[in-house]
Amino acid sequence: MTKTNPRMILFDYGQTLLHEASFDRRAALEALTPHLYPKENIDIDKILEFTDDLYEDLRELAFANSVEVGFDVTLNYTLDMFGLSCDLPMLECEKLYWFSSCPGEPMPYLQETLNELQDRGIRTAVVSNISFSSEAVLARIDNHLKHNFEFVVASSETILRKPEKWIFLSAFKQAGLEPEDCWYVGDNIYCDLHGALRLGMHPVYYDSGHACFYPREKAEITDEMRPKVDIIEHYTELLDLLEA
Repeated sequence: MTKTNPRMILFDYGQTLLHEASFDRRAALEALTPHLYPKENIDIDKILEFTDDLYEDLRELAFANSVEVGFDVTLNYTLDMFGLSCDLPMLECEKLYWFSSCPGEPMPYLQETLNELQDRGIRTAVVSNISFSSEAVLARIDNHLKHNFEFVVASSETILRKPEKWIFLSAFKQAGLEPEDCWYVGDNIYCDLHGALRLGMHPVYYDSGHACFYPREKAEITDEMRPKVDIIEHYTELLDLLEA
């Protein structure tokens, strides 16, 4: 495959930068409980039942149509339905809810790869389908990696999710680059590879072998796509794709 080194590599977040094996919504709600009031309105079991039903509909009606609904919207709606308020700023709510309930660890040799990309002068950033804010995603990454990501674009702030073009257009604007200047590294064939190819980015499929705990769109790398896509199973292979 003929290609030149990118000026920037855009990374997906979940299962690409960090492996998140599970999400415990009960633990998330229990972490928020000390900051909710009035206390007599708190019923964790009823709130869980409500949010489980809500997220099931969101997956079917919103996510399946590439529409993102931000965590702030769902949290505020849930609190309102139970007559509750929270004494934390929204960013702190996000971090407490997420970090307390979803263990994460960096992918093998990712840190070394990011260090090498920096040494080579290749810029990096993150573009993710996620309901949390870009500030929360950056805080999450900061907890696990030393990095020079210039920005995070979250679908919670662009309304439409990958593979739609809008989230990528935000990244190009912030970077001051064209699609052909960028590579995109992700682990989701439908969202990441299709999205990158549609816009003229070079896609790199990261097949880490890790299972994802949430439902995903089913897709395969077709014979037509295969010559246009690089596949890696380890981050050292990403460095091998670059010209010396």
